[in-house]
Amino acid sequence: MASVLVESSARLHLGFYNFYEDGIAYGGLGVAIEAPTVCVRVFKSDTTIVLNRTDADVGDAVNAVRRGLGIEGFGVEILKAIPRHVGLGSTTQTVLSIGYGVSKLYGLGHTVRELAYRLGRGRDSGIGIATFEFGGFVVDSGRVAKNGFVELPKSVNDLPQIIFRHSVPRDWYFILFIPRGVKGLDERSERRAMDSPEPLSPETQRELYKLVLLHIIPSIVAGDVERFGKALTKLQFIVGGYFSKFQKGVFCCEESEYIVNSLLKHGACGAGQSSWGPTVYGVVKGRRKALKILARVLKDIDSKGFEVDYHVVRARNRGASATVSQV
Repeated sequence: MASVLVESSARLHLGFYNFYEDGIAYGGLGVAIEAPTVCVRVFKSDTTIVLNRTDADVGDAVNAVRRGLGIEGFGVEILKAIPRHVGLGSTTQTVLSIGYGVSKLYGLGHTVRELAYRLGRGRDSGIGIATFEFGGFVVDSGRVAKNGFVELPKSVNDLPQIIFRHSVPRDWYFILFIPRGVKGLDERSERRAMDSPEPLSPETQRELYKLVLLHIIPSIVAGDVERFGKALTKLQFIVGGYFSKFQKGVFCCEESEYIVNSLLKHGACGAGQSSWGPTVYGVVKGRRKALKILARVLKDIDSKGFEVDYHVVRARNRGASATVSQV
């Protein structure tokens, strides 16, 4: 029996450099990371079969593929899953992984961007699509907003485009913390926050452009983690300020804010919240330093009584993989 094994990984959404300017909304930046991962095996079946070997709910992802590709008969085995709704891009990675496997299995010939459009991804950000396809650090173009409203994409061309992509140095490490029992905004609250973007003051908008064009992008190319981290932290606080009226603060919760401050206190070059959180991260150079900072931050977290999951990972500088096999 033919099957396709697809493997991809989480992404960190590092924020937006634009909210609403000249009819363009939500230009964003992000990075693929090596873990957590999603791994699915898709196989032919007359009916839809889901074999879930994880504790993640993937029913919405399977249904999105059924509707988007118009195929009822396929089987999918979920071997590994990214934690859902914690700011790691689990929905896009899971949907695209299953859809990519189905497309290859049945010879549909869809590109990743065609799949993303058919499967309803890329409404607010193109980072998850780009990291699935290419990995690495990505800056996207944002979406066209009509009359101050961001509509559902009506074609592949409506999806955000990649305007910059670069591999991340292999000695850069991201220290991730995922507070337990905390979720970011639900879908209804997210739509209120994202559908009608508001422009920033000219001074703040100029600051964001400067941070991305003069510091973040050049520092990735040069491998300067100190410069990258400093600029990213500034951008994160501006982005958090914009969304503070929706998440009731610069960060989604007390836990995330405390951990970001602890990361910076103990020597992380930069820190921030991924998407709506609660996942937060710090970036450093060198695994030894990352582990030293991890231990110190965990001690702080324990003193507060917070419970977290954590990872120390590098960037994933390649896109998703697909392996076709015959059994």
